[in-house]
Amino acid sequence: MSDSASVTLWNRQFILLNAAICLAFANLAVFFQFYGYLRTLTIDPRWFGLIIGAFSATTLILRPLISPLLRPDNSRRWVLIAATFVILSLLSYNFTDTFKGLMAVRVFHGAAHVVMATALLALVVGFIPRRKSGQAFGAISISTLLPYALVPPLLLGLTRMMGSYPRVLAFFGLIMLFMVPLILSSGSRKRADEAVPRREKISGGDVWANLKDTRVCFLLLAMLLFFSGYALVFFYLAGYGAKLGIIDAGLFFTLSTVGEIGVRLLAGSLFDKTNKAYLLAGALLFVALGYLALAHVPGRFAFFALGALLGLGWGVAMPALNALLFDISEERFRALNTNLGMEMFQGGFFIGPFIGGLILASHEFSSLFYLCAILSAAAAGAALYAATRS
Repeated sequence: MSDSASVTLWNRQFILLNAAICLAFANLAVFFQFYGYLRTLTIDPRWFGLIIGAFSATTLILRPLISPLLRPDNSRRWVLIAATFVILSLLSYNFTDTFKGLMAVRVFHGAAHVVMATALLALVVGFIPRRKSGQAFGAISISTLLPYALVPPLLLGLTRMMGSYPRVLAFFGLIMLFMVPLILSSGSRKRADEAVPRREKISGGDVWANLKDTRVCFLLLAMLLFFSGYALVFFYLAGYGAKLGIIDAGLFFTLSTVGEIGVRLLAGSLFDKTNKAYLLAGALLFVALGYLALAHVPGRFAFFALGALLGLGWGVAMPALNALLFDISEERFRALNTNLGMEMFQGGFFIGPFIGGLILASHEFSSLFYLCAILSAAAAGAALYAATRS
C-alpha cells in the first residue's frame, strides 16, 4: 500500500520540529505576567494595551509579506537567524522601562518572533503526510500551547528567585539557545508519502487567487474571532484571579492545557473521521458558554474547573480550525494558509488585549468574558458559513 494513510506521522523530523515549536512559543507564554509588571512602572495605564499588542501588531504587518517567501526548502536558516534576534529581544527588556523603550523592544521582539514562527511552520508542513492533517495539527497545536500550561504557574516563583520579571525574560532568552540543536538535527525535507514536488515561488497574484476562495476567508475570520477571545482570557486572567483572591491563577492554563492534551490524545484520530465543520462549530459554542460561566464564577473551585472545561473546547476547536483550513487549501497554498492562520492568531493577540484595556478602563472583568462569548459564537457562524460554500 503506497497510500499516505499507511505512512507514520511521528517521524524524527516531525518530533524535533514540534519540540522547536514548543520552545518558540515559550517566549510568548512568559508574558502571562506582563500586564502585572507594567502596573509596577510609571507608565499611564491607558497605554498598557498598546504596549502588549505592539508585538502582535508587528506580526500582522510582517507575516503576509514573508509567508509567500518562506517555504519548506528555505526555512531552516531563517529559523536560526530569527531565533538569534529573539534571544536579543528577550534580553533587551532588562534595559528599558519607559513607554517608548518598551514599544521599541516589543516591535523588535515581534519582528524576530514572526520570522522564526513562520519559518518553523513552513518547515513542519513539509513533513505532514496526506490524510493525517487532523492528527498533525492536533500535535502542532499541543506544541504551541503546552508552554501556556508549564510557564505561567512558574513565573511568580521565578520572579522571586531571580529578583525581577525582566530577569525572567532574559532567562527564557537563554533557554532559546536550544533551538539551534533542534533545527540542525531535524534533517532535510523529505516527505515519506510522496515525491517532493517542484518548489515554486508564490506570487502576489497567487496569494490573491488563494484569498478569493470564500471558504479560506471565512475560516481565517473564524480564527481571528476565536483567538481574540482567547487572548483576552490569557492576558487579563491573572488580574481577574487577583480580584477573586486567587493568587495562583496561572494554574487555570495548566488545567486547560491538560484538558486540551487529553481530548486530543483520546479523540485525535476522530478529527480525520468526522465532519470537521460541525465538530468545530460545536466546540466554539461550548467555549462561548464557558466564557459566560467564567464571567460569574463563584469561587476558586469553579474557577479552576472552568479552566479544565474550556481546555476541552479549545482542545477541539484549535486543531479543527487548522485542519479544516489545511484540507480546503490547494496543495501549493497549504504552507501559506497555515501561516495565514498564525496571522489570525497574532491578530487576535493584538485585537484582544487592545480592546480589553479599553473595556477595563470603565467596566468590570465580566464585560470582557461577555465579549469573549460573542466572539466565539460569531466564529462558529463563520465556520459553518465556510462549510456551506462549494
